[in-house]
Amino acid sequence: MTVKPASTPTALVFDRAHMVAETVALVLADAGYAARATVTYRDAKRAFHELPELALMVIHADTPGERRGAGLLQALIRERPNTAIVVVSSRLPQDLGPFPLSAVFLEKPFDRAQLLDAVERARKSRPRA
Repeated sequence: MTVKPASTPTALVFDRAHMVAETVALVLADAGYAARATVTYRDAKRAFHELPELALMVIHADTPGERRGAGLLQALIRERPNTAIVVVSSRLPQDLGPFPLSAVFLEKPFDRAQLLDAVERARKSRPRA
């Protein structure tokens, strides 16, 4: 019997701060994800369409001058409802617009352990197909 190797889960990171996006992507890569960091809505949207098997999205709730992050979340819910979602922000959840009930909120600043814990909680809370 041949066992097909499991594919590497993909993750999309969208944060306006380049260093944050890259660092989160590196932590996720170290945790076994094929992670892609983006810092603009245009790049995040392109990556979203290029990654059809998206397992995880880590997205910053605040994108100055635009509410496109919310649009990307809505597309994710509509088109890929089983994707785990972590929403990060330095503001408190009640100060933000609504985000998906299955999403896990992670307050900035956070460390590696807190990020990985949020990812695990998001994986467990995602809707089942």
